[in-house]
Amino acid sequence: MDRIRVGNVEVVAVLDMLPPPYEQTEFFPGVLAEAWEGDIATHLEGGKLQLYYGCFALRAGGRVILVDTGKGPGPHADRANRRGDLLNDMRRQGLDPEEVDTVVHTHLHGDHVGWNITMVDGRPEPTFPKARHLISKGDWDYFRQPEVLEGSPQITSNVLPLEGLGALEIIDSDHTLTPEVSTIATKGHTPGHLNVVIASKGEKAAIVGDMLHSSVQVGEPGWCSRADVDAAQAEATRRAMLERFEQEGFVVAAGHFRPEWRFGSVVRLGERYQWHPL
Repeated sequence: MDRIRVGNVEVVAVLDMLPPPYEQTEFFPGVLAEAWEGDIATHLEGGKLQLYYGCFALRAGGRVILVDTGKGPGPHADRANRRGDLLNDMRRQGLDPEEVDTVVHTHLHGDHVGWNITMVDGRPEPTFPKARHLISKGDWDYFRQPEVLEGSPQITSNVLPLEGLGALEIIDSDHTLTPEVSTIATKGHTPGHLNVVIASKGEKAAIVGDMLHSSVQVGEPGWCSRADVDAAQAEATRRAMLERFEQEGFVVAAGHFRPEWRFGSVVRLGERYQWHPL
């Protein structure tokens, strides 16, 4: 499934890159290998944790809003020299990059900001020339700290140039983009992490960024990834949002899930939640 409608809003899934898989105990360092046996193993592919670098585009009230921009063109030495393909996949889905008027970043890790900037004759240019990039103040302040910036080359290459190009807007965590699309704070993975929420004609959906890396976390919300800046806060946020999704009947869009599972819902089975793909 590549697209859904939420009331008046169309949500289109696009894929930038398939990175190499992870050993699950490496990605979730607090979880023992035995915990992945039985039914839990259905969340693995080939016995490993396979993430996808997916993004979502919204058509809402005549606007085109892109949520995150993937890992970028590459080749990426830290990802087996694989390349990103976001722009081509957007075009395959009938989306022209020049149509995008807003880019919302759920957070500022490297696999979410990679296509922000294109180098032209040695100069940075915005890949989406008509778009303003919205970044939460929490992440903007955090990632510009010298000790964080030193280990975050994507900020220097793909985020900071946006300011000089006049393409950057710093927002509060709770921000209204259109009458039907807004952002809400879901901090923990990063200090300013956002979810994008759609509410239209009585229907609701959320694009969750890295609040969920794997479908296994729906049933195991205490499993925190190695990339969580504040694991305790990430877990608390995940538990609260899963409860809200289930109670309010949200459709959930998760860019790191396998393509056939990236749109789904959260259902309660006894004391646990479960992911139900659409």
